Amino acid sequence: MKWNHMLKAAGIAIVLLSLMAYADPSLKAVQAKTPTVSSHTYKKIKELKYPQVHHIGDAVFEKKINRELKAYIEQSYQEYLKNKKAGEQQGFEAEYQTSFSVKYNAAGKLSIQTLNDMYSGGAHGSTTVRTFNYDLKAKKRVTLNQILNTKAKVSKTKDYLYSYIKKHDTLFFPDVKKEDITLNQNTTFYFTENGIAIVFGQYELGPYAAGIRDVQVPSSIYQ
Repeated sequence: MKWNHMLKAAGIAIVLLSLMAYADPSLKAVQAKTPTVSSHTYKKIKELKYPQVHHIGDAVFEKKINRELKAYIEQSYQEYLKNKKAGEQQGFEAEYQTSFSVKYNAAGKLSIQTLNDMYSGGAHGSTTVRTFNYDLKAKKRVTLNQILNTKAKVSKTKDYLYSYIKKHDTLFFPDVKKEDITLNQNTTFYFTENGIAIVFGQYELGPYAAGIRDVQVPSSIYQ
């Protein structure tokens, strides 16, 4: 009887080990699909950094995202050359640098923000901000008008942003009106854990000293 129990236990152990061995590649495959973002230097110019994504889970969509990010840095490179030439011709020390940060990478959504800092003479430089937002499950790039897809959602979000601006008026021009807030497909934003964040760039509703301002908007506001 004891021998039978030992054989039975050994058989169960073998089955469990077999299942673990079988499941292990699957687990690794799932883990491998966790999205990651790597930094690259364009044409060996240390000032020109750009992102590329990996492990999206769909090779075709991954290539599409990376093409869009590559197009961004190629356009930045042309601006870099133009600014450099202007500096040589006009006698100022031209500066141009790109950088990026992953603002959100969870729940099947990915947001990458890029910053282009440029000095082209004058009192100070300027910074241009862009965002690349993707729904990895739907396999598409997302623009703000796809989230705020009704007049009611746009109106509620504007009310919320306007209220925020009035409570933080040192960051914004004192005479900002609600109609000055633009929410459309070109509006810069990114995903957050609780909703979205609207990004106001330099001189957009505020002075240069206020810099770039992000305003978090909970999804409960517009849903």
